[in-house]
Amino acid sequence: MSLALFATVAALALVMAYYNGFHDASNAISTAITTRSLPESTALAMAAILNLLGALLGLLVITVSAQWALQLLGLTRLAEATSADPDLLGWALVSICLVTFGWEVATWWVGMPSSTWHAFYGSALGASVAVGAAAAWDHLAMMLVASIIGPLLAAGLSYAVMHAIIALGRHELLRIGHMRFAQTMSAGAVATGHGMNDARLPLAVIAVAAASAGMSMSTAVSFMLPVAIAVAAGTLMGGHRIIRTIGRRLTDLSAAQGLAAETSAAATVGAAMAGLDVPISTSHTLASSVVGAGLAQGPRHVRWPVARSMVIVWLATPVVTAVCAASLTGVLLAII
Repeated sequence: MSLALFATVAALALVMAYYNGFHDASNAISTAITTRSLPESTALAMAAILNLLGALLGLLVITVSAQWALQLLGLTRLAEATSADPDLLGWALVSICLVTFGWEVATWWVGMPSSTWHAFYGSALGASVAVGAAAAWDHLAMMLVASIIGPLLAAGLSYAVMHAIIALGRHELLRIGHMRFAQTMSAGAVATGHGMNDARLPLAVIAVAAASAGMSMSTAVSFMLPVAIAVAAGTLMGGHRIIRTIGRRLTDLSAAQGLAAETSAAATVGAAMAGLDVPISTSHTLASSVVGAGLAQGPRHVRWPVARSMVIVWLATPVVTAVCAASLTGVLLAII
């Protein structure tokens, strides 16, 4: 891969990191903002700082290598198929990053939470098909299983936690001040977990590009801080359309529901990072937790048309991104 193409991929990875923070990480504090546990500016600043710390912590504990990056991104077969022409892999990465970024912009515009990981995996599938590489169906299957189990676990846990909060409140063992403090702490945990979970994606893209360009992994390691800063900077800007969907359109969120949702999301993301090889979507997890908390107070407390639209976007993500990436990769290869 040429130096210019590597620089292009690295720049797109940083843009993707920034928009990932803008699109996803703001979800972490959407409930705290909606329930007025924290002022919006304070909540966004807290989330940005914790995303930065989480990203650095998550990146510092991994051993950056080409094999790690390819396995994480599901690009092993694509790399093998393009080993004789590194530039081909570079253009495929350009296509994948552009489509992933484009899907994030589209879902932000309609105010729907969606997974950056799922968009990336779908794009990788489409790009692989376009260059004639074997698709990583096993990796995609693992992602789909995680995307089903994760939200269901989060919703179920949030439902149970909400009932526990109701019981404690009934006996006056948990007051509104306690709930808002605990919600702030749990929102911070989700923000930290998001940084640890999602900063790996852009760094892995850079690691794959560096290896293809014949560079040492120290080049990719040098991007750790820029990636973490990009995620934090995006978080600070705040994806307000998605915050509004999770905090107001999906249900009329109370402090108790916010606490249940944030606590359950933090626990689910933490457990997934410890026990799964496939990253879990923080967006899906938190949104499902909000649904579970609302459902604990009765089905009428959830706005099901909004929830249905959200699920449709989730299901469409890998399909639409795969088609778009296959088309864009084909166009790029025809031009070059």
